[in-house]
Amino acid sequence: MVNEKLVPAKNGYTILVGEAALHSRYDPKTEAEKYINSLNLKPFKFFILLEPGLTYLADSLKNKFPVARVISVHCSSFFDKDCELSWNPSCSESLEDFLELALSDADASDIKLIDWKPSVNVYGKACLDLTSRTVECIRRINAGRKTVKNFGKRWLKNALNNLTIMHTTVTALPGEIQVLVCTAGPSLEDSINKITEWKESVSSPLIIAVSSAVPALLYREIQPDIIVTTDGGSWARCHLLESLMYYEKGASKKPVMVSALTAALPSQIKNYSVCVLRDGSLWQDLLLQEAGFLQQSIAFPQRGTVSVTALDIAFYLSSGDVFICGLDFAHRDLLTHARPYAFDRIIDKRQFRNNPYYFQVFERENMIRSSGSHGIYATWFTNNSFSERLYTLGESRYGVSSGKPLLNLEKKKVHFTEHSRNIKKGKKHLIEVLQNALDNPMLAGKLNKELGELLLSDNSHNEKIITEEIQKALLELINE
Repeated sequence: MVNEKLVPAKNGYTILVGEAALHSRYDPKTEAEKYINSLNLKPFKFFILLEPGLTYLADSLKNKFPVARVISVHCSSFFDKDCELSWNPSCSESLEDFLELALSDADASDIKLIDWKPSVNVYGKACLDLTSRTVECIRRINAGRKTVKNFGKRWLKNALNNLTIMHTTVTALPGEIQVLVCTAGPSLEDSINKITEWKESVSSPLIIAVSSAVPALLYREIQPDIIVTTDGGSWARCHLLESLMYYEKGASKKPVMVSALTAALPSQIKNYSVCVLRDGSLWQDLLLQEAGFLQQSIAFPQRGTVSVTALDIAFYLSSGDVFICGLDFAHRDLLTHARPYAFDRIIDKRQFRNNPYYFQVFERENMIRSSGSHGIYATWFTNNSFSERLYTLGESRYGVSSGKPLLNLEKKKVHFTEHSRNIKKGKKHLIEVLQNALDNPMLAGKLNKELGELLLSDNSHNEKIITEEIQKALLELINE
């Protein structure tokens, strides 16, 4: 255990850890200024100080770059939150959640990390772990920003399309039932026998499945109660279409669809009850309000991977224990997902002598592996603290302990209430809602920022030009 002491320096204060001092015993302020000057820094939008000790480094950076935002992250709780942009291990929020909020409008190129060598010498592994977590978080945030730039327009188009085809929404009265979350990793196949046994017991769980896991479950006659989809890419419809074909053949019970407003949904969704997820952005709230769905929607932050969103939903819907299976963030040789998998049908149709099936599978596996997305999600999952009532149905993974469900436990189930919409709003009308909001001084600033990120490749112009460009982009959407 490290014991820090605040002691006077000749000019100011320093921290002693044993015999080692984190700051100069003579003039820590001048020491910090010299160190910052020695780095020959250019202006950055954000500076992140990795265990800077006291505020000398932060003060020096603020003086040198008054417009920049200086963030201090500590590996020791000895350093209380000295300002709004600081974090230590005693904070109620995780480092990752803190950085996500603080860096919500940042690209990786806007950020400069600065470490403090005396802290590395004193705190050792704790300081290095802090650095590693910060770097991984920035990587994930940057990946998310790139996704917004690449898919922003598609997300908006999806939202407009979804609001015109959805007819019935649902609200939920949470229960106490045990919940099983099925994700699509290859290990889902290993859990099938356990799932079947559990489902046939008196304490059958509420089964929540991500859309890509549903074909593997239905193939084994396991019907999920809830299907979750958040992906805005057009290929995401493949998973849902594969599943909806099963239900359109006359299944006894249709699942509740839980969908992000921006997800890519097929037109058949009009025949299903949908629980809409929103991310709290102004543009989504405006559209949902106009469509009559805002009160029935649920606000969850964007998670990057549908697996974590499914867990959010599980914890929201029940106070009982939550079990997860198929959470791999890894491949088994060429096997990327549990089988059957919706894309298998597409690959099979595309195969011919010069493009054999296994060559396509290899290419796809290599593409996913090279993207690095699995590593980002796995690191995020490992570094986040989930509820103590979360267990894996199989072996322990990413810090989540293995658990065994109670097969003779009857608890209050989740109750869903359907709400049908009487008035349908067209796409043109919904776009006009956004256009009118841009003319509202109370809404324009925030809406400009949100829609600019979705629709424009360059947001560096003044607000008037950005508004004009957004209005033009919205007009183009009417005819698309």
